[in-house]
Amino acid sequence: MHNFTSKKNSLRTIVVTTDQVFNEFSSGVPDPTAIRDFVKMYYDKYQSNWTQSGKYLLLFGKASFDYKNRIANNTNKVAGYESTNSLDPLSTYTSDDFFGFLDDNEDINSSVVINQLDIGIGRIPAKTIDEAKNFVDKVLDYHSADALGPWRNNLNFIADDEDNNLHLQDAETLTATVSATTPVFNQQKIYLDAFHQESGSAGGRYPQANEAINNNIYNGTLLWNYSGHGGSSRLAEEVVLDQQIVNNWNNRYRLPLFVTATCDFAPYDNPSSNSLGENLLVRPKTGAIALMTTTRIVFAFSNRIINNNYLKFAFQPDATGRYKTLGEAMMAGKNYTYQTSADVINNRKFTLLGDPAMSLGFPNYKVKISKINGRDISSQPDTLHATESVIMEGEVYDNSGNLLNNVNGSAYLSLFDKPQNITTLANDPTSQQTTFQDQESILFKGKASIHGGKFSFRFKTPKDINYQFGNGKISLYVQDGTNDGNGFSNNVIIGGISATASTDNEGPEIKAFLNDDKFVNGGISNANPILLIQLSDSSGINTGNAGIGHDIVAILDNDNNHYFVLNNFYESELDNFQKGSIHFQLPQLSAGQHSLKIKAWDVLNNSTEYVLDFIVINDEELKISHVLNYPNPFTTRTFFWFEHNDPATDLAVKIEIFTVSGKLIKTISQTINTIGNRSNEIEWDGRDDFGQKVGRGVYVYRLRVKTTDGKTANKWERLVILDK
Repeated sequence: MHNFTSKKNSLRTIVVTTDQVFNEFSSGVPDPTAIRDFVKMYYDKYQSNWTQSGKYLLLFGKASFDYKNRIANNTNKVAGYESTNSLDPLSTYTSDDFFGFLDDNEDINSSVVINQLDIGIGRIPAKTIDEAKNFVDKVLDYHSADALGPWRNNLNFIADDEDNNLHLQDAETLTATVSATTPVFNQQKIYLDAFHQESGSAGGRYPQANEAINNNIYNGTLLWNYSGHGGSSRLAEEVVLDQQIVNNWNNRYRLPLFVTATCDFAPYDNPSSNSLGENLLVRPKTGAIALMTTTRIVFAFSNRIINNNYLKFAFQPDATGRYKTLGEAMMAGKNYTYQTSADVINNRKFTLLGDPAMSLGFPNYKVKISKINGRDISSQPDTLHATESVIMEGEVYDNSGNLLNNVNGSAYLSLFDKPQNITTLANDPTSQQTTFQDQESILFKGKASIHGGKFSFRFKTPKDINYQFGNGKISLYVQDGTNDGNGFSNNVIIGGISATASTDNEGPEIKAFLNDDKFVNGGISNANPILLIQLSDSSGINTGNAGIGHDIVAILDNDNNHYFVLNNFYESELDNFQKGSIHFQLPQLSAGQHSLKIKAWDVLNNSTEYVLDFIVINDEELKISHVLNYPNPFTTRTFFWFEHNDPATDLAVKIEIFTVSGKLIKTISQTINTIGNRSNEIEWDGRDDFGQKVGRGVYVYRLRVKTTDGKTANKWERLVILDK
């Protein structure tokens, strides 16, 4: 972590232990003031040029309210500051801001001095070496080529219901701020009261909101911002997030920044609690890359202020196009709030969990569409009609406007229809019906090759658009395997219909699988599989939602009340708008037989249906089926195939081959890890354990599979060897 941060950010760094700091600054006594004095030493030494480059403090370890280590099972890895008032739940707090008030006259307990942070501070609340390694591995993944993708254009804003729409109104303030600051990003508003609420023995729930959240996490979002009620174990009374939900996430290379304006989501100084907020950061491979979150009970009014101030600074690039690091944005947002808000204590309770020297995955190239159907749109917008054939040409630039003719890679385009009004449902007595504006209807999602900094898209606009004329949005993302960029344009009018008729009367071709394309219809699956759909049509696939009943839909078990709308998860093939695919994370499914009836439409409103059958095996047991070897019979080599219900985990596989009389002649042991439920990785060349060619005839083999947590399954089959 130390070496990576130094090289990545061109920083001079120093790593010290708490014992070293205590020995030098507090005579060996575990005192948080010693850490503050250690930081102040550098502040005083370099004060003349302190603001000329980034300065950061990373506290690598969980804290404890008992920083003198007097209680059993303590978690006092790196001490935190504890407020003098510990009895009043509204006044008590822990705050790493204490370590950043570095001027001589500053005092965290003063009500007169306006304390200002002088350094970007972040904490990794790791309790163990494994948790520390989990976070470091996630940072490395976040900066790898696998993490590049158009998900970096996405922002999610989630708002709780009830309270007379308070949280929805707060979210509307936040989205307006980001729209005004950086309109290049695409916002998705998941406001609970805009979804149908279902009642149960445990209270109300919003299953469609949960599905939207989980699938956006799977597909990736740069920011996940929540306004509403919550605590250390869940968010919202209707449970939009808890540990069980997070445990089913699969977002290794698409880790968001979580901003949670809610009560004590991550109290990192409580030895008896492992909060959900902390878990999001230190869990392996999934969850969050960082959090701007709370450690105590907070007030909604003040939450909106600090949340809004933070976003103003975090999403505002400077003149060179550079965005602030996590620590810089937190410092700037907090300082502005300290200057302008009277609720100082509420501000103290917000903290950055993450590496303060790290930058979010903000794309740095600039991208624009230069022509639509040969017309330059820089001075005058072009108009796109329903069913019209379209060619969009674009280019990649640096921040000074120079064409980057050395960039080769992939470009991604999302064409949005005009903003639409959405009316909430007033599901609860204190949830009032209201209307808000959103722009989520994607008419086309495509992928094109970049050659010499230039690219082009060909597609046909759907018949289902909002026929009124108005400004749509072109959203762009590019990446060349090392760097990436983004751009947008509202300089496109969408409305009306093309006068050119089409003779296409056939619906799309549909193929569907679970987890990967090796899945066979009717096979077994784990309880929360990923639905993969491959679509093709000569006119292109309809992904808009302007036409009633023309969505890409998957209906579970023939229950018309249990369906998934898949429009926003479609992506076309590279340089081919006529083919594309969908990756969709299905929710937790019960064990047993299931089916998905998938229906898709082309842009001319021709439809096709496809039924995918599968059997879910309880995740508590390991199940294997469809065991075979192919080819069989064989002469020189064969591959062993089987299905299992434990994808994306290490499986120890052993194949023992016997003569019909029971003599063991060959043992093959191999560890596999498949993203799907079918394995065909293990090969046999027809030789025994001594390297001798086995004679022709019939043999039997036993397949044994074992998981890392000890679950096992085995099955016998037979094979035939022929003379070469």
